[in-house]
Amino acid sequence: MLKDEASLSRSKMKKINLLNVVNSVVDDFNNDLINLKKKLKIYVSISNLNGLKPNVFGVENRLEQILANILDNAVSFSPEEGKINVTCKVKQSKVQLSIEDEGPGFNENNIDQIFNRFYSNRPEKFGEHSGLGLNIVKNIIELHGGTIKASNRDLAKKGARIDIFFPLYSQ
Repeated sequence: MLKDEASLSRSKMKKINLLNVVNSVVDDFNNDLINLKKKLKIYVSISNLNGLKPNVFGVENRLEQILANILDNAVSFSPEEGKINVTCKVKQSKVQLSIEDEGPGFNENNIDQIFNRFYSNRPEKFGEHSGLGLNIVKNIIELHGGTIKASNRDLAKKGARIDIFFPLYSQ
């Protein structure tokens, strides 16, 4: 993990349109779901761009890794015919990426503990997990100057929600 963090700090960061990354990763996931004959679907929506491009300063493959990890979790907790929504918007000089699923949501009293190393609260049927995925995601986001927040969707809509905020890169 520390090697990954060190390689990110040495990597060449550049201006990246986050929406292009999102569309690419979601397309890959949707193709995999089709090939696995799953009825689950991932949707991308854009809102509140206010004429701005959702550009961030970062390393593309690390941004892909962030979204792939979160989508992998969302897929594993979603019902067979569920949907996952990924929304990209610009809000107060930040690019916000939100991922919502229709799974059971979080049952932790302190939801932020899901970002701790080696924490896992998956049922036994999910197999072996290291509990490192969301911690790595959080570290990569922070190395990009961003933040991440987890919450449950409102009571009317069951599921989990992850919000990621990156500084808007406007140069």
